[in-house]
Amino acid sequence: MYVVYDRLLGVEFRYAERSIFKNGTTLAVNCLLKDTDRSLEPIFSKKMTQLRYAYTLLASSLVESLPFLLIGIVISSGLLAFVDEHQLAAKLPRNRVLGAIIGSSLGLVLPAGQYGNIPVTRRLLLQGVPLPVAMSFWVASPIVNPFVIWGSGRVLGDRPRILFLWLLAAWLMGMMMGLLFSTYPDKPFSAVKSSVLRSPLLRSGSVFLPPETRQPLHRAGNLIYESQTATPISLTFRQRLLLFSENLVREFLELGSILVLGCATAVTIQLFFPQAQLLEWATTPAREVLSMLILSLVLSLSPLFTPYFISSSTATFLYGSQLGFLLWSSLLNLKSIALVLASLRLKPAIYLLVLTGQLIGLLALVLNFYVS
Repeated sequence: MYVVYDRLLGVEFRYAERSIFKNGTTLAVNCLLKDTDRSLEPIFSKKMTQLRYAYTLLASSLVESLPFLLIGIVISSGLLAFVDEHQLAAKLPRNRVLGAIIGSSLGLVLPAGQYGNIPVTRRLLLQGVPLPVAMSFWVASPIVNPFVIWGSGRVLGDRPRILFLWLLAAWLMGMMMGLLFSTYPDKPFSAVKSSVLRSPLLRSGSVFLPPETRQPLHRAGNLIYESQTATPISLTFRQRLLLFSENLVREFLELGSILVLGCATAVTIQLFFPQAQLLEWATTPAREVLSMLILSLVLSLSPLFTPYFISSSTATFLYGSQLGFLLWSSLLNLKSIALVLASLRLKPAIYLLVLTGQLIGLLALVLNFYVS
């Protein structure tokens, strides 16, 4: 009897001595094949279990993400087709502080949630909404909206302190980011070519601009005394519905494909990342914050599901660590980062991600060392 150990498969192969039959076939080969089939069964079973687990994670990630993206695209298409951009921009305040306050609270009126806030913010910027309003909405709306407040209130109802800190921190961070981006240099519309989006923050994408027609220049002799202006075209209700549906399909195909790629990336990292070892490593307040931030980035949960993780898995962690996980997972997970990089130009996208991450980390450390 011969025994061979395969290091790659981790299996022992046992076969008899070489015996030649009349047809030239060896007994050793037959025994080896039979033993190999029996030995590989648990390996293939384990691989299939891992594939089913990965498929389940990917499906659940898509189910929790795509509905909010679709809600945001519906709101964005509605703003394009049924809301006059000039009236919308005129009704919102130009004052930086007041605009940041309104933008941070706008998620209560436009409950797009996480992932859906990106197409809505892009549409607001395209329609001339001031930067403080749009950027503060971008940061605060994933948390400050009726769906998250109602859902997290049911889960964290017995822990009102962490729930209040979560909502308050998101609202204040939205205000701060809106005020910071209010100083971002803006280009006049006349300097922007027709093929480029109106906002200097945005990348070009599959978005429609409001339909406009150019008025002819008014002349008195050889002098032009009135600049060329653009006025919106009056559309029928049927044309508005067609514009609504076309924009909805285009934005969903563009942003939906990016979201699927982000979900697949997050699931792949979850399968190989040692989550249990990371939690065991968190033995100090600073390590707790770092481990929670890394874990929130890896898990990439939506704000509706992060309270469940906090209430069950990390209830013994300090308040700062729990709050950092809630904020980072709601604002800066892998899926939302992918959408931000696809929507904003690289420079403002890096500003937004780095500044938001620094605010979350600093707040978590302050709470761990001076409050908790």
